Amino acid sequence: MPEHLLVVALGPAHESLQEFISRARRCHDLWFGSWFVAALSKALARGIAEAIGPGGHEALLFPAPASVEELAPASSLTVANKVLALVPGDRDPVDVARSGVRAFEQARDRWTAEIFGRVGRDDPRRLENFHERAARAQVAELFETSWVAVPLGGGFPAARVEAERMLAARKRTRAFRQPSWAREGVPKSSLDGLRDAVLDERIYEKPVTGRARPAALGSDERRRFYDVHGSERLCGVGLLKRFGRRVNDEAERIPSTNHLSTLPFLRGLDRDQARQDAVRRAWRDYRAALEDAGVLDEFQDAPPLLRSDLLGRIDGGVLYPGRVREALEDADASEATRRFVEERRRALLKCAGRDEPSAYYGILVADGDSMGDLIAILETPGEQRRLSATLARFARERVPAIVQEGEGALLYAGGDDVLALLPLHTAPTTAMRVAQAFREELAPWATAERVPSMSAGLAVVHSWSPLEEGLDAARDAEVRAKARYNGARDRKNALAIAVHKRSGQPLTVCDRWDALVPRLQRIVDLQVEDELPGTMIEELAALERLALGLRGEAQDRARAVQRVEARRILGRKDIRSAVLDELGGWIEKGEIDGPALGREVAVARVFARAAKEAQG
Repeated sequence: MPEHLLVVALGPAHESLQEFISRARRCHDLWFGSWFVAALSKALARGIAEAIGPGGHEALLFPAPASVEELAPASSLTVANKVLALVPGDRDPVDVARSGVRAFEQARDRWTAEIFGRVGRDDPRRLENFHERAARAQVAELFETSWVAVPLGGGFPAARVEAERMLAARKRTRAFRQPSWAREGVPKSSLDGLRDAVLDERIYEKPVTGRARPAALGSDERRRFYDVHGSERLCGVGLLKRFGRRVNDEAERIPSTNHLSTLPFLRGLDRDQARQDAVRRAWRDYRAALEDAGVLDEFQDAPPLLRSDLLGRIDGGVLYPGRVREALEDADASEATRRFVEERRRALLKCAGRDEPSAYYGILVADGDSMGDLIAILETPGEQRRLSATLARFARERVPAIVQEGEGALLYAGGDDVLALLPLHTAPTTAMRVAQAFREELAPWATAERVPSMSAGLAVVHSWSPLEEGLDAARDAEVRAKARYNGARDRKNALAIAVHKRSGQPLTVCDRWDALVPRLQRIVDLQVEDELPGTMIEELAALERLALGLRGEAQDRARAVQRVEARRILGRKDIRSAVLDELGGWIEKGEIDGPALGREVAVARVFARAAKEAQG
């Protein structure tokens, strides 16, 4: 039998992989969804390697582990949801593929049992309140595997192309069946509405179905046993994410979006030595008020690497009046208690000499550019393995270190894909460092015609906005970055930043990494120093109308008028001559036009506020 190229794909049966991961209400749920897929893919790859025999890990082309131990659940290697392997002639590719699928199913069932064992563990009426059988069925039917095997007779590149074509055809011929867990009269998950909720309505004060009756659990018991609030319904998949943790490890400490948005503010408090003693006294008073009200435990979530000296384990959400009010309402605190807690919170801010902290943070979605073109020029399995090993090193070593230094939270890094949450005082520079590391790692594959690059979307969103909406905004920005085109030799390799305020239209800027990030950082510095008046934004943006609908020479003439008018607008403002020359130089050199400068100044505002907050 000839050698075969085996390609096995793993993914959700009724939704895209991105949709499955993004259906989350908490950052931890989002993180565990991505980790779980990677862990299952690792089990699949290990099953294939072991079926091939001794040294079977060397037959894996993607991923390309250095040893079979790297495919263990607790290893740091991240595996994408597609596995490529070279099956030797003395092995049946059908048996190898089935062994991999079996290993995936066993890992899925083992981890599902372990995780669901923690759901409602201390509830004496768990069997009535948690429909575990339905939850397990939902997880079992969540993922599907598809695989193809192609003989290598025509060479590796031809086999790879044929395998991808056949795999796409296989995915289009799926068989659908009625889900085994479907029940009538059961509310759907409040996260996505796809699956039945598996926590009985009897545990809620206000049941969605059936007649109203006293809840079987109090609000504190419900949160302690099942970690849901009064209006939250979760299916088995949602509970899997909520209670999931790394295998043989404690729960990964992923910060809340509230903590990330307050991080610049907290760093500024820690650096303000002049007010430190008074601020600490005010914090002790506020903390005591929260503890007396019975809500302090609601905020014990800050991960070790992102804690502030002032708050310690306490989550930064404790600084937001709306978040505290919500906790007090859940605890049925009296009106007097609510007023007293709010007085202590305001006293803390007054003592610190600061306004309310910003409520915005960044979501970074990054992806290698034209990776299909790069893979297409690989002529041997050995070249495929070397590329896979390089991407693994980028994802497991470079990206985590960069995100940690930027005080962010890495949710996923696998191959050329990165998903991270970032505080705004570090977000643009952290994103650029990730892209630079990608170019450095893939430099050996650069040619005169093609230099490997990465494009990314950075969405600035409100910490109370649904995570799924924020992820969609970041992915839309990534699409904008990948659409950048300035000729065949200057395309993609870009960052798009989209600021989504709670009211109004999103504001987006996009340019090459080496143009946008340094320029934006300079604008931020000028705003921190109060060098740029805000009135210039609207006037520069209005210049956009001069070139609307124009093409060719007419557009060129309109652009020339824009440059002259933009310089005139800047000249009327109270701007130092050196700064005026700098901004005018950008326009005159064609680095940016007037309307785009106005947008960048507007976008820079959110980062400038974070930079000011982070100052001591």
